[in-house]
Amino acid sequence: MKKMTLSAIVLGLAAAGAFAQAPAAAPAAAPAEQAAAPADSVKAAEEAKKAEEAKAAEEAKKAEEAKAAEEAKKAEEAKAAEEAKKAEEAKAAEEAKKAEEAKAAEEAKKAEEAKAAEEAKKAEEAKAEDAKPAENTNPGEVANAAGNAFAMLKASMNEETSAAQMEVKFSGSAEFDIYSGDVLNDDDFNHSYWTTFDFNIDVKFNDKWSAHVGLEADGPIDNPGIGYNGAFVQYKPADFFAVKFGDLTFTEGAFKAYYNYDDPQYNAAGMKEHDIRGLQIDLAGLELGFGFGRGANDRCAWADPTEDDGCKVYNAHVAYEFDYAGQHLRPFFDYKSYQEEQHNELHAGIDAGINIGGFSFRAVYGFHADYLLDDEDIVDGQDWTSTAHAILAEPSFDVAMFQIKTTFFYAFISDTDAPASDAWSTEIPEYFFVYAEPALKVGGFMKFGIPVEFHTNTLDDDRDDTKTIDVGGRLYLTPVENLDITAFGMVDIPIGDNDDDTALRFGVETVFNF
Repeated sequence: MKKMTLSAIVLGLAAAGAFAQAPAAAPAAAPAEQAAAPADSVKAAEEAKKAEEAKAAEEAKKAEEAKAAEEAKKAEEAKAAEEAKKAEEAKAAEEAKKAEEAKAAEEAKKAEEAKAAEEAKKAEEAKAEDAKPAENTNPGEVANAAGNAFAMLKASMNEETSAAQMEVKFSGSAEFDIYSGDVLNDDDFNHSYWTTFDFNIDVKFNDKWSAHVGLEADGPIDNPGIGYNGAFVQYKPADFFAVKFGDLTFTEGAFKAYYNYDDPQYNAAGMKEHDIRGLQIDLAGLELGFGFGRGANDRCAWADPTEDDGCKVYNAHVAYEFDYAGQHLRPFFDYKSYQEEQHNELHAGIDAGINIGGFSFRAVYGFHADYLLDDEDIVDGQDWTSTAHAILAEPSFDVAMFQIKTTFFYAFISDTDAPASDAWSTEIPEYFFVYAEPALKVGGFMKFGIPVEFHTNTLDDDRDDTKTIDVGGRLYLTPVENLDITAFGMVDIPIGDNDDDTALRFGVETVFNF
């Protein structure tokens, strides 16, 4: 018992000694452990942060790559859709092209069949080996067409005309005008009339034969009597060949821009209307007419009816019409013989024009001569030979709403002892004038113009007492198709040695066509 007690005491003392020594070493070890613990914690936190950042970067990278892939996919799909659209459009265009080509081929086939049927019909109607109609309109085939003219005429006489084939067409125009006097100087208001009426009847018997009749009335009265204006029968076997027989009218180089000289019945820079009874041949632009004068063109119309001196007038007219792509050229020649040694009349010249867009230019040169063979034997000591050279220029400009028309005319007239020369005194209105009219078009049915004119008002270039400047306004109305109404006011201002008073005139002109 004591032994165990003693051992327990010894062990207790030993344990107490050990406990007493332990606290001295502990303080040295504790700081190291305490320092190591935060370092490890910071390192772990840093590594965790880096890992987190790496993870976030990896996820951002993956998101960016996914986004890029999505955008690339969408771009690819858009490209594919665009290519599919283009392919569809190309396919549709190709199909439309094929359909159009098929349609054109079908129409060409039908036209060819119709042409073949027409040619077969004409060949059947000819009923002769040498009577084949010349349907080729190429001017290079003119000689051949002329050689077959008799055969074509013979063949056409065998054609029957039925009511179903025959066509009758009526056309013409009527114009009624009223003009005031000089409202500034006339004591009383006065007015005058002018009336024009044209009525045409065209009859088509078949494809080759037709006829025309014209009636007209024209004059400064309210009810002019209707007169005969010619008639003819036409045979036209081809587009470039025609023959007319009857009462014909020829004119050349008429005024077209200036409104007051626009009727070739009275005035023309080239040649006013010549009426003849005879024959006209049109061959590929060549116009040939010859016959006897009639009406005002016949000397017998004004000769003494009690004297039968063979007064018939012979007339020959030649012109060539060249028109290509709006470019115009027409030389002309007209000779009139009064069947007297000294008395004959010549007109010659050229009419040319060009059109480029809204700009056009027309020019006429006309030569007039009368009593060409007079050798002072009509009246002793007098030379009745007279000549005149007429120059006409008519440029115009018409674009959009703006339009301008101009006319320049000058005539060189020789001195003559003849009391009145038929070659120019009734055709040339004056020796010099200039006209310009700018205009503004409104709404397609209305136009406002401001005409400005200079006139010499005489055929004698030595006179200076007839000149005027005319200025005014013109209103053009087309309320419906084929109806034209013109209202105007003009001031006539005398210039130079002209001592007339300034005048103011008004007028209204109404024309309808049918």
